[in-house]
Amino acid sequence: MSRTFTAKEDLVSRVEQLISHGDGPFSIAVADIDNFDSINKIYGYPIGDEAIKKLEAVFAQNLGETDAIYRQGDEFSILLAGKGAERSFMEMEEIRRYLSDNTFDLSDINKSENVYITFSCGIASYPRDAKNSIELFRVADSALYRAKKIGKNKVCLSEAESMVLKSSYFTKTQLDRLAQLSKEHDKTEASLLREALDNLFKKYSK
Repeated sequence: MSRTFTAKEDLVSRVEQLISHGDGPFSIAVADIDNFDSINKIYGYPIGDEAIKKLEAVFAQNLGETDAIYRQGDEFSILLAGKGAERSFMEMEEIRRYLSDNTFDLSDINKSENVYITFSCGIASYPRDAKNSIELFRVADSALYRAKKIGKNKVCLSEAESMVLKSSYFTKTQLDRLAQLSKEHDKTEASLLREALDNLFKKYSK
């Protein structure tokens, strides 16, 4: 479960602390909900607020204890501590795919709606992309702009790199059960598989 900051200055201060101590690599991910104005127009502002809360909860559930989140409106700034570009990309891509593969029942006091939520994200890493906090956030913002420009529902690194995720083969029943478990616990399938693998290592390391 990640940490949440209520002021961006606190997040920036944490980033500058990591830089001053030479604690790299780490990454900044900047994300916002795709077509958020349309969600508000179609379902109403209370459901829009619930969509923001849902995304924030999914981030918090799937990011690590040393990671940190700051939110302003439907925009998120995320510190991925101890994670370089590749690992940060993979973690944010896992979350993006989880959301893209599901819909969510969101409710206000008057109604319940089944809502499709996606986000776009840009990632910049220290020290690869920038040597100070101002430049790091600027590079991440530029990557987010590119993610929006190429069609939304994307995760982009600071440079136009192609990242390929490893895949394995499972039976259809296993995949169906994994997808259901993912939806029930608001965790990505990859996160659940890593948890299962850790348990497997513990079992056979005795």
